[in-house]
Amino acid sequence: MANQNDCLVCKYIRWYLLIGFPVLILVWTRPNLVVLEGLNLISIVSYLIGLGLIATIIWKYFNEYKK
Repeated sequence: MANQNDCLVCKYIRWYLLIGFPVLILVWTRPNLVVLEGLNLISIVSYLIGLGLIATIIWKYFNEYKK
């Protein structure tokens, strides 16, 4: 899979292919997602970012002070 000695450009290309390319395809095709019609996506994303921040703080606490 990934070699530890990969160059920085190779890592950027890999991240683009894994994340950026599918997002570009979704934006280009503009699928009509009926499942998402009644949802407030801004609040969902903000809650996910908040949960990610809390999870990161808890992880750092246990990683730094409990080891």
